[in-house]
Amino acid sequence: MVKIKKKEAKKKPLTRKEQRKQKSKVKKQNKRLYHAGKVNGTQRVAAAAEALAAQSLQSKNKKKRSKSKKPKINPDEIPKEQLLSGEIDSDDDESLDSDFSDPEVDALMPKSMAKVEVFEPLGKSVKKIPGGAIQRQDEEMVRRKELRQQKEITTKSKKQRLKQLRIENEEEDREINKLEKKLKLNKSKDKNRLVRKMFNDGLDYLLDFVLDDEEEKLKWEEKQERKKRLKEQQEKEEAGMWSDEEEQEDQNDDFPEDPSASEDEEDDEDPSGDKEQSDEESEDEEEDTKIKEDIYGRKRDAEGNILPDPVEKEASAAGQKYIPPHQRALMAASAGSSEKQAEILARLLKQCKGLLNRLSEANLHKIAAGIEALYMKNSRYNMNETLTKLLQEALLGATRTNERMVQEHMVLLAYLHAQIGSEIGAHFLQTFVELFDGYIKDINNLEVEDKQLNNLVLVLCYMYLFKIFELSLLMELIGKLADQLCEKSVECLLLIFQSIGFRLRKDDPLAFKTMMQRVQSQIASAPLELKENPRLRFMVDILNAVKNNNMQKLPQYDPELAEILRKRLKAMLKNDRYVVTLNITLEDLLRADKVGKWWIVGSAWTGNLDEMGSAKQKQDKNSAKSANGGFADQLLELAKKQQMNTAERRNIFCIIMSAADYVDAFEKILHLALKDQRAVAYVIIHCALNEKRANPYYAHLALKFCQFNRKYQLAFQFASWDRINDIEKLSKPQIRNLASFLQQVILAAGLQLSVLKVVDFMQLDKLSFYFMKEVMVRLLLSPDEREVYQTFERVAKNSKLQQFKQSVRLFLQHFLLKSDQLDKLKLKEEEQQLLQQRVDHLDKMLAYVDM
Repeated sequence: MVKIKKKEAKKKPLTRKEQRKQKSKVKKQNKRLYHAGKVNGTQRVAAAAEALAAQSLQSKNKKKRSKSKKPKINPDEIPKEQLLSGEIDSDDDESLDSDFSDPEVDALMPKSMAKVEVFEPLGKSVKKIPGGAIQRQDEEMVRRKELRQQKEITTKSKKQRLKQLRIENEEEDREINKLEKKLKLNKSKDKNRLVRKMFNDGLDYLLDFVLDDEEEKLKWEEKQERKKRLKEQQEKEEAGMWSDEEEQEDQNDDFPEDPSASEDEEDDEDPSGDKEQSDEESEDEEEDTKIKEDIYGRKRDAEGNILPDPVEKEASAAGQKYIPPHQRALMAASAGSSEKQAEILARLLKQCKGLLNRLSEANLHKIAAGIEALYMKNSRYNMNETLTKLLQEALLGATRTNERMVQEHMVLLAYLHAQIGSEIGAHFLQTFVELFDGYIKDINNLEVEDKQLNNLVLVLCYMYLFKIFELSLLMELIGKLADQLCEKSVECLLLIFQSIGFRLRKDDPLAFKTMMQRVQSQIASAPLELKENPRLRFMVDILNAVKNNNMQKLPQYDPELAEILRKRLKAMLKNDRYVVTLNITLEDLLRADKVGKWWIVGSAWTGNLDEMGSAKQKQDKNSAKSANGGFADQLLELAKKQQMNTAERRNIFCIIMSAADYVDAFEKILHLALKDQRAVAYVIIHCALNEKRANPYYAHLALKFCQFNRKYQLAFQFASWDRINDIEKLSKPQIRNLASFLQQVILAAGLQLSVLKVVDFMQLDKLSFYFMKEVMVRLLLSPDEREVYQTFERVAKNSKLQQFKQSVRLFLQHFLLKSDQLDKLKLKEEEQQLLQQRVDHLDKMLAYVDM
């Protein structure tokens, strides 16, 4: 065998990194050469570069020589042993290196055969090898390429076909629209109306072509029959009426006759019998046409006489009591209806349980809408009973229920109470209050570990928080717990104060105060063992914390979730619905089964009207006291004289007049949680104007509100503008009071000086001029010079108030500093000089900033 030498692998080109390394290496070497001696550094570097270039050139030449020099060996000189052993190099083998061409043979061949043509595959470029041979491509690669091309062609054809079909569909739609337009069918939106129109026009036979099969027709007919049967069955169930034929069939099913007897009878019958039967049937039909029913269901003959009921006749003959038809139908249907009712209730329970199990803050609206839909489909009695059962299972267990879970369920209850009807909330309230009354009667026998009463109290607390019932009922429940003071009742009272104590204090402070005094008196009269109970001590601490409005002392108190749920409830209610708060007393709820439910419209009630009237009078008195907020009658009369018409203005006025100082008034007004800030500003400015002399109390109170929230700042600005615009209606003392009020608020940065921009400086009347003079003199003669300059500087920096600044400069220079006006002011010489000095300084400030 011939040993073929392996060809040396081509050297890979250098990467960029390697090239950079090589360049840096050369640079370092040149640097060494340059700094090797003291002189001729550049020459040494150039000489080294030339030497390197010469060396590389020499190495290339050597390679070429080695390649070109090939030893020529005569094959005849090679010994046979070497040929047989195969020890010959590849370069020495002529057969491998030759192209098998012979010039003598080529000369003898014809010219047409001299050139060998090499054909390349279509659309493919073939790489030629230097020897003239064709490189063969891999068959698998060729096959893959062909498959890929074929796939591309099929996809293109598919896309083209879809495009063509789309274009054809669009053309067809256009054609249909044209025809509809001509037939004037495009105007009617109701497609069923078009079908009816086709039937009326006699084009119903076209529907036969539309249906693919006769099976479609059969299916449609079966569906219609099924619908008819269901409708008839529902009507029968609702009416509770059963036909005589069905009763007869049932009797026949119960007592089947002998088939042999029936066969004998049939054999004995003559053909003449058939005629007799047909005659009888025709007579019966004539009688039926003569007998008709009136609107009350009574049968009448052709003359209009009432025919007696056969069932009534039989009952009177037998001496039995007559049963009306509707009662007979109910009695007949009672046996079957009980099973159906049980199935309906079971299915309803399953649906409601599934919805309540998924209830959370995130999907609250979805679950509420689902339960509302169930209320619309089923009877309210069934729904109320089912939900009551499920809520008792979920919330009133023996262990403590999660507070968040109770809140979410009570929000759902408030939504149903508002959206469906107030009787929903009333039903649940009555159920929970009756349970509470049962637990209270047996509270001494209850174990402390049993948390059913605690859970029930928590449910009632959050029912109140979401405004399902009034505060008076909750106070009655707290009174019941306080009257029977024990370890369990102390635990329940502690739960109430921890969960909604601050809400009770905010809603009605007076009622909360009386309730707290009642609880404290009961604690004082409690036995010594109970007084030493740590729970009672903790409850007293919590009660004092609520009284002092100290939220930090309450452990794990977080009112945010309840507020979020209240806002969510408000957003969920639609069509102007709102939660109707039930004003029911505890006695009304406990006596509802005996007396009746007066709070449900249309419900029977058998109570004493005189008692109801006295109760209403007491309630009206209590509500009047709570509405007045516990203010004295003199204050209320004064508020009436000052034309404080609305309840908000009356409360604000009474608080301002009865407060210890402006901080106390500020806190009490904030506790009112008013939405209209302008009412506060109106009342404060009204009180400030109607004082005999300027009182700084109102300015300090206004400044406190302005610093608290920017909304109040805007409210005071608008209220001041209203007073300045209506300055003609004010007297001179009132104008002085207004000027003093504004001067104090402007100097303290509660309002800006730009509040005076509504004054028309071009047309100043006497009162406006008097008002501006009072304000400016009070501002300029203020003892704190820094505050004065800061007040004017804030306006001077505002580029939008150019006209106002020029008007102020004009007023100060040409009106205020006139000798006549200075004489009228009756100022001392020192004050006049100070006024002159400050006016000049402010004039320069305003003029400089304008430039």
